[in-house]
Amino acid sequence: DLSLQLHNLYVEAEYCNGHFEEVGHAAGVVIKQARSFEDKLRIYATLMKSLAAQNKLHDTMQIGFNVLRELGVQCPSPLPDKSVAARDIMKTSMALKNKSKDEFLNYHEMNEGSMTAAMKFLQI
Repeated sequence: DLSLQLHNLYVEAEYCNGHFEEVGHAAGVVIKQARSFEDKLRIYATLMKSLAAQNKLHDTMQIGFNVLRELGVQCPSPLPDKSVAARDIMKTSMALKNKSKDEFLNYHEMNEGSMTAAMKFLQI
């Protein structure tokens, strides 16, 4: 929908210009008017970047967790201790170290739309 695209671009432009209050206002309008959750994803991403730029990390994380939950990703609550996260990262790193390039290339591409969207949110 052209109107949704224009509003998304407007919110992104306001974010780029540092007009964070307008980002919040315009994002709220888009979120209320969006027809589906998928229509809201781009706005949520921009809103999260805007909040992070204002050092409102708690609000940023709340929105991110809500989006991920809506996409079907269960996040631990409360967040695990840093040592637990570091241990899991090391475990994953060790598991991946044993994989060859050919093994990675033979994996199937992720096609599930909600999981692809969740992966994008995890990198914000």
